[in-house]
Amino acid sequence: MDRVPGTISLPVENRRRRRHRRALLAAVLAATGALIGADLLVSYYQERLLASRNEARTRLERLAWFHLRADVQDITYTPDGKYRLVLWMENAFPEQALYVMVPTVRAFVQVGPQWKEVSISAPADTRLTEGMVIPLRERITLERIVDIQVKDYFELLPGYMHVKFDNTMLIALGPEPKDENEIVERTDNYYVHLKPYDADDERLRQLNRFHPSMPVPIYIGMPPH
Repeated sequence: MDRVPGTISLPVENRRRRRHRRALLAAVLAATGALIGADLLVSYYQERLLASRNEARTRLERLAWFHLRADVQDITYTPDGKYRLVLWMENAFPEQALYVMVPTVRAFVQVGPQWKEVSISAPADTRLTEGMVIPLRERITLERIVDIQVKDYFELLPGYMHVKFDNTMLIALGPEPKDENEIVERTDNYYVHLKPYDADDERLRQLNRFHPSMPVPIYIGMPPH
């Protein structure tokens, strides 16, 4: 068949179209593959980041619960009829750095079946104020003044008040954690039998059969309950 000058025969045009479609399809497939690859890469990175964060969080929680130790060290009377509470805190494995915010301590006295919160504050001469972040390398002590004006307290031990102290600590591995995921909150509860300021020692000695030669203790620690 004779071809008209200036025109392209249909088979040639069809081949060009097929080549164009194949090139377009290849480009689409390449772009799709690139997107899938990028998505997989991002997913992998996110999973690794999440796993790393979870691992760091688990490690921090383990250190906070097993390396940090704290308890009541002593309770004494103050001259004005209050109680001086001394708590101790220590890092049992100081080769692993721990940073602790000076804790919030609350005090409660049992009245009937309930706990009644009482006033507690830092002494004027304290060097560790609530909210300070400190490295915990060795044993430290923390003093608080407790003012108990409760008269109808429950006597779990005859003549003694049943008292609870809540010690809420924030622990991190560094002095400036980036977010809350790098902080662990831990609250310890300490229970004691506390002798009232104006208690009669002879009465307490008789009620509890304390040995006559032994001083009547101001406080008696109790196991957690």
